[in-house]
Amino acid sequence: MKLDFNFGWKCNGKEVFLPHDAMISEVRDGGCRNGVNSGYFPGGKYVYEKSFTMKSEVVGKSIFLHFEGVYQNCVIYLNGTLVGTHKYGYTAFDVELSGEIREGENHIKVEVDNSLEPNCRWYSGSGIYRPVTMLIDELEPPKIKTLSYCPAKIEVTADAEIVEIYDNDVLIATAVPGEIAVPDAKLWTAETPYLYTCVIRKEGKEHRTTFGIRLLEWEAKKGLRVNGERILLRGGCIHHDHGVLGACDFYDAEYRRISILKGNGFNAIRMAHNPATQITLSICDKLGMYVMNEAFDGWYVPKTYHDYARWFDTEWKNDLTALVKASYNHPCVIMYSHGNEVSETATKKGAETAQMLTDYLHTLDDTRPVTAGVNVLLNVYTNMGIGVYKDKGDYKPEPLPRKRGYKEKKTGSAFFNAMANKLGSLMFFMAAGKKGDRACKGAADGLDVLGLNYAASRYDEDVVNYPERLMVGSETMVADLPYNWERVKKYPQVLGDFVWSAWDYLGEACIGDWTYHSYKGLPLLAGQGMIDITGKPLASMYFMQVVWGMRKEPFIGVRPLNHAHEKPSTGAWQFTNAIDSWTWHGYEGTKAVVEVYANAAFVRLELNGEEINTQPVKKYKTLFKLPYVPGTLTAVALDANKKELSRHSLKTGKKEIRLTVTPDKQILKADGQTLCYLPIEFTDENGELLPYIEQPVTVQVKGAASLQGLGSALCKTDERYVSNTFHSYRGRLLAVLRAGTASGKVNVTVSSQNMKPVTMELEVR
Repeated sequence: MKLDFNFGWKCNGKEVFLPHDAMISEVRDGGCRNGVNSGYFPGGKYVYEKSFTMKSEVVGKSIFLHFEGVYQNCVIYLNGTLVGTHKYGYTAFDVELSGEIREGENHIKVEVDNSLEPNCRWYSGSGIYRPVTMLIDELEPPKIKTLSYCPAKIEVTADAEIVEIYDNDVLIATAVPGEIAVPDAKLWTAETPYLYTCVIRKEGKEHRTTFGIRLLEWEAKKGLRVNGERILLRGGCIHHDHGVLGACDFYDAEYRRISILKGNGFNAIRMAHNPATQITLSICDKLGMYVMNEAFDGWYVPKTYHDYARWFDTEWKNDLTALVKASYNHPCVIMYSHGNEVSETATKKGAETAQMLTDYLHTLDDTRPVTAGVNVLLNVYTNMGIGVYKDKGDYKPEPLPRKRGYKEKKTGSAFFNAMANKLGSLMFFMAAGKKGDRACKGAADGLDVLGLNYAASRYDEDVVNYPERLMVGSETMVADLPYNWERVKKYPQVLGDFVWSAWDYLGEACIGDWTYHSYKGLPLLAGQGMIDITGKPLASMYFMQVVWGMRKEPFIGVRPLNHAHEKPSTGAWQFTNAIDSWTWHGYEGTKAVVEVYANAAFVRLELNGEEINTQPVKKYKTLFKLPYVPGTLTAVALDANKKELSRHSLKTGKKEIRLTVTPDKQILKADGQTLCYLPIEFTDENGELLPYIEQPVTVQVKGAASLQGLGSALCKTDERYVSNTFHSYRGRLLAVLRAGTASGKVNVTVSSQNMKPVTMELEVR
């Protein structure tokens, strides 16, 4: 029996519903030691408590609490007795209560310590930020393995008396644990995500598990195959946070994100840099999204003073075991990664560690290849003794109290990020050649697939020098996609490309953003997403679609005219801040920079039917400059003979301004978990976005739901997502409501200065 254990909690004395991110409510501090890593959110210590009643017939049975994730260093007490501990903030774990639970009133206390900072290179969140479940007399889940797909056979390993296979609600096979044939099987792929249900039964108990029939094969001559067909991974990296919601893990939030990613052309995600939750994996199973599931950001050499390096030697086996246990029955998981930009892979000990981790993962699961993201340039610097801690004794915590203006030593990936912004495209070339080869060979020998971070320049030489080596672009820049994707298509050894990043995120603040200095406040968001935190695809996303061959017509982007007289600071991870809009009332005559992306030899730009210019296309891009005049801006893609292939237009909207609010649902379930997303935009009467309007918007919510978060995609601000007022950015922001546990009406009012308020009524039931 599984019981929802997310209600009735208090955090530091305040009533909360789980999942709960304590960090998102903290006051950001420009002097906090986390700095840009967390977007200047500090950590802290938090005590979660809950009282609950147990009936006499349950006492004496096997009882566990399953935590999907607690950040971090948690200690769990039941009725005053220590019953469990867990260090790593990103892996699931179970705590047994059987021996201490009693009939009647019980009290659980979870002490969470996220006060040692910095301990993460991005926004981690704090507290019990993922769901908790009570398991009473539950059967151990089965392990389901696809043996073949034609004919379809699976192997079910389970401590059970009987196994039943259901196609939807129809029983199609009954057997004892072992090999089972599945008649007329429908196979799982990202394009056809068909799922079955396996039910195991023993002594009157049952356990239900969804699974897909999906067989992976990988070899240099044929690449990565799913059910016999080679696949090309159109991938993107994502962090675990959900923007205005912080780190809270909600089904609706992840379903929306994966749906938007898939709808924009991605067929694969890389979890960066921590294991995915069951919510994420179940949605990727359902919607069809391949997953590279990653264990760690680092091993025994620290990247920040208090990170996983403190526990690596004692905890890596437990956390890799948790990774595989959480992934095994999910067909979406096609690859494990046990590290990211781990600079020690440049050394003999590090190469041996890579092999050790790979071998251990193979003992747990031999059905998936193992990789790690190797930053070749970082490894070259490591061999030179630049930008790394020399050994574990090289780091020491700064004494308290913390000093305002504290700066963390830039090492490892943090060092690389700083260098990347200075080197730009040069690092692409610096990863090639003999130095780069020596720097990554040890790691490559210990992996099934060599993950290359920003090192696609190795592809051409490595497919010749190491014909049996499989590679994947585990982390890449969007500007390099034309080069990278040609090689993904050309070489079976190159499995795919994972851009940094598919979705913007909290922390690593402003590292990729085109930041205008007229925006005041602390850096908050990375500004590196192909899709911003409100869920809006950016120009870079459409560029990727053109390169992938998924968008046939040109894309037109216009750099913001309301900032035309400012020069932004730019990050290496974004090549543009263009907006797909030709509506800039009040900026007539301002020089516009227009970018057009097209798979064509030439692009002709027209304004109100008149040709402005015709330009050659280089690497799918071309650039035009012209004074802004309202009307219709059209890009015409031309072949080498200047014959039209396709066209696309932007039209100027009207001047009337209104608030447009579009909730994604009208009825919310009274479960305390259901979310309602409300994109809020300043538009004309036809819904055309007015991107130059940036002013405060207030959202008031009364009734059976609450405002869980409100914010925009602005990367630099002192405003808070837990407030009910926030500035729009590029004419847009996002509100998220969270249903309560009681039925009733929800009244929402959205207002802004000089605007007619928008009111609406939703329902929770």
